[in-house]
Amino acid sequence: MKIAFFSCFSLEGGGGLAKYFIETSIGLIKLSPQSEISIIVLDENYLKKIRILLSIYYFKDLAKGKFIIEKTANIINKLGEVEYIKCSSLKCLKDKLKKYDVIYSKNEILEAFILKYLIGYYNLPPIIFGCHTPIYYPIAKSFHAKLHNFLYNGFVYKFLAGNISKFHVTNNFDLKTLKKLFPEKEVVKIYNPFNLNQFNFNLKKYKHNFNWDKSKFNILWIGRLTPQKGVDDLIKIIDTLNKTNYKDEIIWNIVGDGAERNKILHLKNRWNNVNYFGYVENNYMASIYKENDLFISTSKWESFPYNILEAQARGIPVIAFNIPGPKDIIENKITGFLVDNENDFVQKITSLLDKGEKISREKIIKNTMNKFNSKKIYIELKKMLTHINNINVKD
Repeated sequence: MKIAFFSCFSLEGGGGLAKYFIETSIGLIKLSPQSEISIIVLDENYLKKIRILLSIYYFKDLAKGKFIIEKTANIINKLGEVEYIKCSSLKCLKDKLKKYDVIYSKNEILEAFILKYLIGYYNLPPIIFGCHTPIYYPIAKSFHAKLHNFLYNGFVYKFLAGNISKFHVTNNFDLKTLKKLFPEKEVVKIYNPFNLNQFNFNLKKYKHNFNWDKSKFNILWIGRLTPQKGVDDLIKIIDTLNKTNYKDEIIWNIVGDGAERNKILHLKNRWNNVNYFGYVENNYMASIYKENDLFISTSKWESFPYNILEAQARGIPVIAFNIPGPKDIIENKITGFLVDNENDFVQKITSLLDKGEKISREKIIKNTMNKFNSKKIYIELKKMLTHINNINVKD
């Protein structure tokens, strides 16, 4: 079996999709050593052209900025027997993709447009769209979030994705949404695998050196510093609690980088109990989770947030908005708390500080590992990829 994982953007940019491609391809090749598995992306020179076009859509220059946060050598070392291919042209992309038995592609309109119009579905083997970008944003306040919902839940996405073989989703909301949009398509729900052994190995081998203040309640936030991740909500929560007597009991630890970095730098300058770490390589994250008492996620939309799963793997309770993705991972009041607004966030944090609510770390770990058993998940993913329906597609 020859399997290709495809995304326009390279793995060096980090993020949940890069993590999924890396861990899943490694897990599958260990499960089936006879398989040939590759990850195929576009190289940086070609991506510059795409970013220029996307700049028109987002009304800002996306061709400038920091897009590479990890070295290619590190990626290749992690992948081992999995081949990492960068294409410098559409011809290269077409020639590479058509050699495989099945293609697992990111589900965004960009990939769908390239596969349908610039390459042609009829030139390619069966394609599975992995829904790592939510089909619908539940908290859509911005223009682009509303535009996303219009494009993905109407004729545009139905037209572009109509020729694929099946969808893979990681949460119940996307499962129901896609079954309504594509009643004739197979939609498979399989959670993302989580490699606990590797996570624990990293904990022992890679330590992020920092002078942690363990006399206080350490609260951790991790993510890209973008509007999607709720940076403004995070700032409001911190400002609200830091204006109370709880300020002297809390240390806020923020990890990540992105367009709204300056907001976090201003926050750090404003309060002496805010630590900002910037981007931290994934290998060192286990040692950071270990030192914290609570994890909070202020994301406005997610498909399957790894950071919540990683926090729970260390037995850390999590507070997150009650949206698809987090609500599929968090067992409310058992492994964490689902809330509806910033005020609920503040109330839950103060309740934990006052010891009004307690959650067993051992119970969190046990629940998480039972629900996200990587061995079972890899078997399900292999079945999904190898039992692909060969359909005759028409553009």
